[in-house]
Amino acid sequence: MSIPPANPGQDEVQQLRAQVAALYERLQASEENYRQLFAAGVGIARVSLQGHFLEVNHRFGEIAGRSPDQLRQLTFQDITHPDDLSPDMALVESLLEGRSHRYTIDKRYVRPNGDIVWVALTVALLRDRLGQPLHFISVIEDITDRRRLAEAVMTAKAAERANKAKTEFLSRMSHELRTPLNAMLGFAQLLRLDPANPLNTAQTRKVEHIEKAGGHLLAMLTDVLDLSRIEAGGLPLSIETLQLAPVFDEAVSMVTNQLRQAQLELHCTAPDEDVYVKADQVRLRQILVNLLSNAIKYNRPGGRVMIEAQALRAFVVITVTDTGSGMSEDQLSHLFEPFNRLGAELSNVEGTGIGLVIVKRLVDLMQGRIEVSSQPHAGSTFRVWLPSAEDPNIALRDAQETLGLDTPRSGWGTFDALNPGTLSVLYAEDNRVNVELVRQVVRMRPKWQMEVARCGADAIEMCRSSPPDLILLDMHLGDMSGLDVSDALMQYAHTANIPRVALSADAMPDQIRQARERGFLDYLTKPLDVGRLLKLLDRCAGERTSSGL
Repeated sequence: MSIPPANPGQDEVQQLRAQVAALYERLQASEENYRQLFAAGVGIARVSLQGHFLEVNHRFGEIAGRSPDQLRQLTFQDITHPDDLSPDMALVESLLEGRSHRYTIDKRYVRPNGDIVWVALTVALLRDRLGQPLHFISVIEDITDRRRLAEAVMTAKAAERANKAKTEFLSRMSHELRTPLNAMLGFAQLLRLDPANPLNTAQTRKVEHIEKAGGHLLAMLTDVLDLSRIEAGGLPLSIETLQLAPVFDEAVSMVTNQLRQAQLELHCTAPDEDVYVKADQVRLRQILVNLLSNAIKYNRPGGRVMIEAQALRAFVVITVTDTGSGMSEDQLSHLFEPFNRLGAELSNVEGTGIGLVIVKRLVDLMQGRIEVSSQPHAGSTFRVWLPSAEDPNIALRDAQETLGLDTPRSGWGTFDALNPGTLSVLYAEDNRVNVELVRQVVRMRPKWQMEVARCGADAIEMCRSSPPDLILLDMHLGDMSGLDVSDALMQYAHTANIPRVALSADAMPDQIRQARERGFLDYLTKPLDVGRLLKLLDRCAGERTSSGL
């Protein structure tokens, strides 16, 4: 028989007190968790079923650009960007109809000052015990910086794709336009230079007209492609330490015929041998040729063209002066505008109006500057300032003298594998007209015999079976590129040292750079300069003779 408690009513009170205390502790903990939640680093809001803000934390006020009191007077529709309101409301309806329990969306809020804030919004619907909707709980994270970064990355990638597509388009355009020009100008040169079938005076004049028109078209094509690549940021430069004197000489020699035809006098003060600049060799020569050509084209009969260079402390100043018609102040203010010929389009002087634009852009890319001074009827002066550089050969010569090393005998690579007697050149080309043109040029040098490979695979096989003394490679063969052929030949000891020369309509600078990096001796572009190819063959043969091979 059990004994009843001495005071049952007191025990029940104590139990009830304990339960109340436990409930109170849980309530305090819940309230503390609630306060901590609202103090979190993300925005939190309690929203009525109609969209009114019932309670918001401080962080959400910062995101929305309003105080908590201001937000409690508004609905979420009031601060949502108009373009984002419809999809947001559709998701809210989905919650109320029970088709989902929560949703997450990236949307925009509009601050009072008009600023746009991107947020990642997560919304859940709270219901009572009977399943009836009570209110929404929203968690808001500011993702504006993240979105901006993502948009910047997407923009950069899009720009990269666009530049790549534009570069590929320009490369194809260059190749497609230069190929017919190659036949036109190449055969015109052959007609003029062929000693076996000399032209009479009238025929020579007609051929010269063909060459002049083709040369003008080629120059215009080159300028337009260069300007397009510069503006697209796709023109690679190889900035290096250059001795200025050789570039000076090359530029002057390239305008010698133009000077002679215009009957102008040239005064050239060549730079000292120890003057060096930081520049891209090909583009620097292009700058000088352009300035000299303009000084010739816009000069007066019997006038003069002056070019000189002066080394200062941090810069080298190259000056080109003419005695032409000069320019007014108004013309000078429009000098570097693309396709603006400043009235010269009304004269008989040919031009595109973008040569000087390219010059200025190239000088800027080489960390230099260009200055112009001119007076009407007195001539113009162009000054190009380029960063100066130290002679890089001083340390090299000292090291060679210390080690007892000899310098290379030429810039044409090794020709030790050349055999005495007739020399062979293999031309890899899939265009029959181009093959016929080069075949006729090679016939002007009987010492050389030419064989033809119609594709890259044939070129590799012919080189492996019977290595030629020289290879002329088109860069776009039917089955592979000229660079692929070169890479394949480098894999075999008996073909790795065969001299390689590119002969291609692809005149894009990055293609030329890749060829030179792979050890190509030269890069001849189409339309073919017959004289340049003949000089190349003569130099290769002369190297063999001087080597006693």
